[in-house]
Amino acid sequence: MPPTSTWKTWAKYAYNDIKIATNEMSRVVNPKSRPFEGILYHCQQCAEKMLKAYLIQKGTPAWGHDLEMLRSECAKHDPGFNASRLINHCVFLSAFIGARYPDFTMSVDASNATRGINSAKRVYDFVSEKLGLGKVFFTG
Repeated sequence: MPPTSTWKTWAKYAYNDIKIATNEMSRVVNPKSRPFEGILYHCQQCAEKMLKAYLIQKGTPAWGHDLEMLRSECAKHDPGFNASRLINHCVFLSAFIGARYPDFTMSVDASNATRGINSAKRVYDFVSEKLGLGKVFFTG
């Protein structure tokens, strides 16, 4: 497991993932060619890295890509991670870990990409506050 001082790096990388997703989603030049699968993958990665940042800060091993498992591990330190809204965001985003592969079968469209960005921002802000960093996106 990385040293606990690396949790800030994980949070920084999570922020970069959500910024990539939002930048791609707001692309004006030919918006129909937006890479929705990449947007959703970066949203999932944002949530994964924030949950791992929290676990690393707590000195807990943070392995794997399963957001629900990572969230559950976080809840062992803080029951606030059991909030139903957070669970719903993690479950939704978990579905898109494979979105970057051609054989992915779920719907990858603007609606899901928008929902993914909103979910990733909510997870980011929730965990960011738990890390003592404050909200960035000011989502509800």
